[in-house]
Amino acid sequence: MDFLGIGLPELIVVLIIAVVVVGPKRLPEVAVQLARLIRQLRGYATDVTSQMRSELDELTREYEQVRKELREFRESATTEVRSVASEMDRAMREAPAIIESSAEEKTEKQLPSPREKTAADDGS
Repeated sequence: MDFLGIGLPELIVVLIIAVVVVGPKRLPEVAVQLARLIRQLRGYATDVTSQMRSELDELTREYEQVRKELREFRESATTEVRSVASEMDRAMREAPAIIESSAEEKTEKQLPSPREKTAADDGS
């Protein structure tokens, strides 16, 4: 029999020392008090354990909620970035056509039309 690393010979030595120190008349009373103390300590340990478990459960729920919110944010941000990237890609594809049409409009405005040219020549 091994209890907390204490074998039968060590337990007998502890009991002999207890009988010598406390005395045979008070030994049962001390044993009862010791048993109460051990029971109270076990009760406290059980309470602390249950409180720790409830706190850990609460922290786990909060952690999972934060993970869920972060996952949703990441998905939303990814969607937004993809949307902006596709808009930019579309704009980059359309940009040369817009620039060319804008350049053509400017050259048409700068060059006089053939009618304007003949009317300006006739008026001089």
